Amino acid sequence: MLLNLITAAAQPDTSFGSDTLHSDPPDEPLREQTVPITEPGFRIGINISRPLIQIIEPSRFSVETVFDYNIGQELFAVAEAGYALRDLDEPTYHLQESGLFFRLGTDRSLYNYSNDVIAIGARLGFSAYDRSAPFVYVEQDYWGEYSGYLSEESFFRQWAEVVLVLKTEIFNNIFLGWNLRGKVLLFDKKDRHMEERYIPGFGVGTTNSTLGFDFYIYYRIPVRR
Repeated sequence: MLLNLITAAAQPDTSFGSDTLHSDPPDEPLREQTVPITEPGFRIGINISRPLIQIIEPSRFSVETVFDYNIGQELFAVAEAGYALRDLDEPTYHLQESGLFFRLGTDRSLYNYSNDVIAIGARLGFSAYDRSAPFVYVEQDYWGEYSGYLSEESFFRQWAEVVLVLKTEIFNNIFLGWNLRGKVLLFDKKDRHMEERYIPGFGVGTTNSTLGFDFYIYYRIPVRR
């Protein structure tokens, strides 16, 4: 009798139900959260490097606005427009050039962090402008001195650009942006009267390719989708 009690006490107690003894369920994998990297919105900006150029080169005046809208997480539609004037007064001539310019294109994001963007883009540029020379002075050994003027003429030029774009949000919906541009004229049209010195929106007209740098400030208007 005593031996049976000792043997029963030594055996494990299996009287507990399955509701008291159970193993922990396996950990469920964390669900991946899809959060938009770049918030949707329409950005409008101005080129603040233009006034700085005028301080360095007083003969030039220009204003420029830029618009962009993200049509996806990595793609932005871009439109740029402006007006430029150059009034160059030299000892042998007085040259005036002024007109409008437009650029259309897209930017593709290479890196996004929150609302900061590094992107590469492409633009097609157009410029419609007028040129005149109210005073031209020419001195030659054979013909002697000559002075006159060139009447106003209208021109239309086109070019292509590759653009490196950086934008960073400094305050809520306020951005600073930098653009580095490589530009190439699409058609080589020479003025038969005078060398082309300046093309609004493109820059120096004496070469078919050039580089440019612009500095912008933007305000973003949020858009709910």
